[in-house]
Amino acid sequence: MLFNAKKNLLLSVIIALIFAGAALAAKHALGLEWQSPGAAGFVPGFALGLAAILASDMILILLLLALFRSAFIRTYIAMADYFTGQSAPEILAGGFLAAAEEMLFRGVVLQGMVQVLATGPVAAVLVSSVLFGLFHVIARRGLALFSVWAVWEGAVLCAVYLYTGSLLTTAAVHAAHDILGFTVFALNRKYGFFLTGRHAQG
Repeated sequence: MLFNAKKNLLLSVIIALIFAGAALAAKHALGLEWQSPGAAGFVPGFALGLAAILASDMILILLLLALFRSAFIRTYIAMADYFTGQSAPEILAGGFLAAAEEMLFRGVVLQGMVQVLATGPVAAVLVSSVLFGLFHVIARRGLALFSVWAVWEGAVLCAVYLYTGSLLTTAAVHAAHDILGFTVFALNRKYGFFLTGRHAQG
């Protein structure tokens, strides 16, 4: 659902506003505490969080290449092709939506389970990450498994949130990650898969 929305500028903005509005309403209703660091705390937290999620991406890519090289490259190219039509405005809107996702999945689901339900961080991370993955299912043969990747990235974002204690930092990490990722897909469509030179259809 959310991956599909990120191909459309207007849809990304509308869903982002809905998510943000729902998250703010839930924050008020549940009395959730969202911490915001000053600039001195934001910069190192953002740098560490972005480095962690990018390192996670590279580890997964290298592992999948080692285990399923040809199949992974075909699937990766199909994923890049799925986002054909994204230009700079759509990519930036996708980053805006990513930030709003953090308000809902980490700011409400994760924080709500820890603060209100007192479930403990492990259960909260599991629920938040699985819900995050379900919202990123692609209803297309061969691409649905990317929702499993989304579950893992949801867990990494949960770790960033719990470590920094900052929803703003986590939202900025997610936005930057998505903008970078969609830009890489666009470059792959134009110049070819970065390890083989094979092109997506876009």
